[in-house]
Amino acid sequence: MHNMTRKLDKDDLTLIQNLQENFSKTYNAIGNITAEIHVLKQEKDHYINEFETLRTQEQDLLSKLKEKYGDGQININDGTFTPL
Repeated sequence: MHNMTRKLDKDDLTLIQNLQENFSKTYNAIGNITAEIHVLKQEKDHYINEFETLRTQEQDLLSKLKEKYGDGQININDGTFTPL
């Protein structure tokens, strides 16, 4: 066998280059999406922590209002309290 270098057909070379380019684009897209997922997870964690803080504040406020007004219903539209 001879070790002669041969030129690829132009069409074959184009197919290989296109495939390589598509792999590269897809790989980059996966990287970008992975980075976005990471950022969104951090954002989600932030808002979950904020939600838990708000729940605690709500429970504290409800306890204080119950001590002050007793059991009942608050109408936030007109600012009234109706005892049970």
